[in-house]
Amino acid sequence: MLKLVIAAAFRAKGKRSMTKSDLTYFMSFNLKWFTHDKSKSVVEKAIEKGLLIEEEGKLKPSFDIYSIKIPVNFEPDLSTIDHTSLFEEILEEISIHTGLEKNELISKVNSVQEKFEGLLDAEVVALIVAKEYGMDVSKYLDSVEKVTLIS
Repeated sequence: MLKLVIAAAFRAKGKRSMTKSDLTYFMSFNLKWFTHDKSKSVVEKAIEKGLLIEEEGKLKPSFDIYSIKIPVNFEPDLSTIDHTSLFEEILEEISIHTGLEKNELISKVNSVQEKFEGLLDAEVVALIVAKEYGMDVSKYLDSVEKVTLIS
């Protein structure tokens, strides 16, 4: 969801870079997606996750904002921005990459998981599904390994 928010904001503004304050202001006052404080938090989280990079005092998305499919009349869901599990994050990435709805992807994950008789964690199966759609999953490998070794 966070990647989708950043892509939508930059595309709506029509810019490839913005200052932190411009982006915060744009999301809260122009788009009216969040309160000003929440917009600050969203921007900080995007920087922390590597979705935004700072160059010469401006923030730029670290990904191609035009490769992201943004739904018509998109409005972010605050609950998914604040509390996203690794599984949900992977599904979100697959959904953005393929244009498929999350419920379709969950069905696909469940189907693959059944083939492995439940022996694989959902995060591992989500990576398998992502690979089936030709996605690079390398950025998730360490996180999935940590989650699956703990559980």
